[in-house]
Amino acid sequence: MKVRQGTRGFTLVELSTVVVVVAILGAVALVGYIRYVRHARIAEATQLVGSIRTEQEQYRAEKGVYYQVSTTQDAYYPAATPGKFMTSWGGPCGGCVTPNGWATLNVHPSSPVMYGYATVAGVGADLGGSSSSSSSGGGGSSGFAGNPGVVPPPSPSPSSGYCSDIGATDPYYIVKAEGDVNGDGVKAHVLGLSCSNSLIITNEGE
Repeated sequence: MKVRQGTRGFTLVELSTVVVVVAILGAVALVGYIRYVRHARIAEATQLVGSIRTEQEQYRAEKGVYYQVSTTQDAYYPAATPGKFMTSWGGPCGGCVTPNGWATLNVHPSSPVMYGYATVAGVGADLGGSSSSSSSGGGGSSGFAGNPGVVPPPSPSPSSGYCSDIGATDPYYIVKAEGDVNGDGVKAHVLGLSCSNSLIITNEGE
């Protein structure tokens, strides 16, 4: 007679090992996904801030000054208070010096955005507390003294003061983006300055 042997099953140790390996792989994948999401969240802002900076430089090449679009650096567009939603570009701008300010600067994102954007401009004398009027195409007063909504920008070098290499008549601009794409109330910011080639990012991934 032939004796039929039963099929061997998994032991508890083997099953536990599989569970642990799957859990580790899942944790690694989750970390990678979180990093991807954080990068994707900030990518819109860094790219569009870069585009706005390019347009500011193009405007200065043609006009000799930078262009003031926003009334303050916190007058965000297209959403005045960005959150966990997307907003189409091209609607009314309540925080702009002129209604067509963004169009004048030739900024036209091709899709809705989650961040709010603002850009202000002035001359270096504003850094020293003068009340000189803006020389920007947007008109009206601007700068740190003439516009209480504009704070002195960080310097490229923390030890060198606020953009200390800008002369009294030198034009400057600030581009600022704000977002709260996960809706937790913590704001992420991307700041671009005419006096620095680097972007200043705070609360990346929020």
